[in-house]
Amino acid sequence: MKLVIKIGGSLLFDEDEQFDIARYQGFANAIQQIKELGHNIVLVIGGGVLAKSLVKNGKLLGANRDILDQLGIAATWVCAQLMITALRDVAYPTPIMSEEQLANLQNDERLLILGGLRPGQSTNAVAAQVAELTNSKILLNVTDVEGVYDSDPKEFTQAKLLSEITIDQLRKIIAPLESQPGTYPLFDKPALDIIQRAQIEVWFVNGTTPENIVQALEKGKIGTRIVPSEV
Repeated sequence: MKLVIKIGGSLLFDEDEQFDIARYQGFANAIQQIKELGHNIVLVIGGGVLAKSLVKNGKLLGANRDILDQLGIAATWVCAQLMITALRDVAYPTPIMSEEQLANLQNDERLLILGGLRPGQSTNAVAAQVAELTNSKILLNVTDVEGVYDSDPKEFTQAKLLSEITIDQLRKIIAPLESQPGTYPLFDKPALDIIQRAQIEVWFVNGTTPENIVQALEKGKIGTRIVPSEV
């Protein structure tokens, strides 16, 4: 299967906001298992607390929104390079920096890993764009929650996990959420526009245990499945 896996940056740091090396190694092992199963993967990595820290300090220094976004992108490159290091020879040696570079390396047998690409674009949107460019029909979105809820589970104890929803339904859920550099919501509007256009399914999986991504592909253990709305 050809697919894109997006790993949220929140999963790559521990409670002390330090890089969680054990988690990196866990993801590297899981990704190698998935490749051995014959899946064709492109990996997209978020920036987590490093992005938030850089953006916060950029604001203190008076940076404008474009610069703040560039700082967030730089954080994703650092996180992506660490994942490349964990994967060793399995991965291309540096993060992919553009759509053109991605296209030129399509036939490379090594795993291609991206962070952010341009200001104003979340790594969710990058993952959706990469899925479209590579003709992948599955985007595995690996997060620190079980999936998509009908309300914020951190605020509402009665929040219900949704096993399957359409893109239009997800639009309504995220509509009140505001996107800011370093703090993009669970899935943003530009990403939704791409997956709707390209008819891509998004599977949300809890990645606090990296092995869950293998279980999602082998046994269908998915928190929430986002299916394209009828067009």
